[in-house]
Amino acid sequence: MLELSNYALVDTSKLITPCVLVYPDLIRQNLEASLQIAGDVSRLRPHVKTHKTPQIVRMQLELGITKHKCATLCEAKMLAEQSVGEILVAYPQVGPAIAKFCSLVSEFPAVKFATIVDDMGCAKQLGECLASNDLQADVYVDIDNGMHRTGIPAGEGAKAIFELLCDHPRMHAAGLHVYDGQNHQPSLTERQESVSELLKPILEMVEQLKASGRDVPKLICGGTPTFGVFAGLDLQLEGTEIECSPGTCVLSDFNYGRDYPDLTGIQHAAVVMTRVISKQLGSGQFTCDLGNKAIAADPPAGSRCHFLGLPNAVEVKQNEEHLIVRCDNADEFQVGDVLYAIPAHICPTMALHQYVHVIREGKHQDTWEVSARDRIYQ
Repeated sequence: MLELSNYALVDTSKLITPCVLVYPDLIRQNLEASLQIAGDVSRLRPHVKTHKTPQIVRMQLELGITKHKCATLCEAKMLAEQSVGEILVAYPQVGPAIAKFCSLVSEFPAVKFATIVDDMGCAKQLGECLASNDLQADVYVDIDNGMHRTGIPAGEGAKAIFELLCDHPRMHAAGLHVYDGQNHQPSLTERQESVSELLKPILEMVEQLKASGRDVPKLICGGTPTFGVFAGLDLQLEGTEIECSPGTCVLSDFNYGRDYPDLTGIQHAAVVMTRVISKQLGSGQFTCDLGNKAIAADPPAGSRCHFLGLPNAVEVKQNEEHLIVRCDNADEFQVGDVLYAIPAHICPTMALHQYVHVIREGKHQDTWEVSARDRIYQ
């Protein structure tokens, strides 16, 4: 699939670089493949953080995908504006963000909003804010299963927060949020073993809650690397459903495409187009306009993209607006020549661009705004 001919434009003369190109036919194939992996649309709650665009949300809705996950309140608002049925803001709401979350619940009464908590104090503040505004919302306890970023370990502390939710008139204890972002092992077997281990204390807690008369309706689990693992589980938990929340696979990127071939049917549906802007004859290298303000800089320097048609390209140095590239045939390139790069990490790359260009059959046909890339601060 990583063939230049699958992504190259017939006419590049109208597009200023660097810019993101997206391919709706491939996006739809990825959505259909995600449904196939999930097994049923009811088990799929994709994360909008990868693409942040209304048009892709509408493509998902057309396929019956009505439950979504997001990280920011701007993403939540964009989803609500597209009439998404259920929206989980999978990020702790603290300080004034609690009131803003409640204002979204009020502004879009037809949407079923949810968020996560891992702190008793914040859970109480959220409940007070919902109550004072005569609102209700689903709330999940965020479980730290080994990533140690947010969440609370499965056990007595998590159970106490869940019981608070169960007893609160304005918060519905919807279940547990189980994101295992630490599981990036290329080996499918290792990912399966890791998921099996991390679930042991969580399932024990679920059984304890049920024994005490508390329902645990859902476990919202995983990201893209463990999507297929969680989708394939049959936990035999009566009254508890598993939902999978992959993000990256809607567009895919180079690292995930390389590392997780078990996610069958997922293809690269976005590239960054760049141009040679300078060259040093005889040096074996050239400079293109693909700085770290155009492609994500969180992968290590030297491994932030993959150039289509240049398998031996080496990223020598990257600055804010420049990327120096070394390759065997560098002297063959002319200033102005176009290159296509698959980002190593697509999610933060999308957030760097206000617009993306829509490509069908090698032709530029539309422009989409990445409308949820901003933040809500008022």
